[in-house]
Amino acid sequence: MRVFSIKRAGVSLMLGFLLPLSYALLLSFVFDFLKRPTPQVLVWPFGWPRPLWILLLGHQPLEADLIFGIAFLAACNVLLYGSIVYAVLSVLSLLRRKPVDGELPPLPTPF
Repeated sequence: MRVFSIKRAGVSLMLGFLLPLSYALLLSFVFDFLKRPTPQVLVWPFGWPRPLWILLLGHQPLEADLIFGIAFLAACNVLLYGSIVYAVLSVLSLLRRKPVDGELPPLPTPF
């Protein structure tokens, strides 16, 4: 098994971006349809970097920090979920690997 695969890394980065984004959009659509506020516990899977962002800023975010904050949250989610997807794909690749045959090839025929 190769440790690094460019296809696996590309799929991991793409899914690392799409998984939290689709979860956030689904959560938004469902709770807008229900006309209820979104429970904070359901926001944690994609909102977990916010306390880290506040810690790095040293203060509560201002409106001027919004663009950097969204980029920071997206990058953290891509790194976290992308590495999880990469690990899962690596394990699946290892499990699907064909076993090596123990037989030697036939001897060449003499001239």
